[in-house]
Amino acid sequence: MNIKEWWNSLQGRRRETIKRKSRFVVMDSETFEEHFSFQLTGANLFVTLGVTVIVLILLTTILIAFTPLREWIPGYTDTYTIEQTIDNARKIDSLETLVDEQAWMLNTIQAALRGEPLGLSEEGDGTDSAVNLQQAALAYRHSKEDTLLRQEVEREDNRYNMK
Repeated sequence: MNIKEWWNSLQGRRRETIKRKSRFVVMDSETFEEHFSFQLTGANLFVTLGVTVIVLILLTTILIAFTPLREWIPGYTDTYTIEQTIDNARKIDSLETLVDEQAWMLNTIQAALRGEPLGLSEEGDGTDSAVNLQQAALAYRHSKEDTLLRQEVEREDNRYNMK
């Protein structure tokens, strides 16, 4: 028998094994009463096991993805930790602003104690704060319509005032 004939006979036995029907029976060992049974071929068994494995994998994935169990998997964070991180970032930002303001105030006080000229703006660009206030006052002028509206609102307020 050469290799080719041996290989063909082996392939024939495999086809017969896959097509051969087997019966799966569950019965009571004392009374030999049959509870249930079904017939399987090798191909049916392979397909059944494959579908069962795929369904189990899908169910496990869904269970983990859409329930709090995902927090047990490394790499996932719980929502409480994310909320705390955002809250802490906001607090840090406001604290940094407060520290910057206090540092500016401290530098201004130190400059006053040393006798250096005051009036530098917070950014330290060398402009006088009085000049900045005058420019802001000039920029904020009431328009004629704004003045008329203010007078009308004051009249209505006075009309409803009980003095």
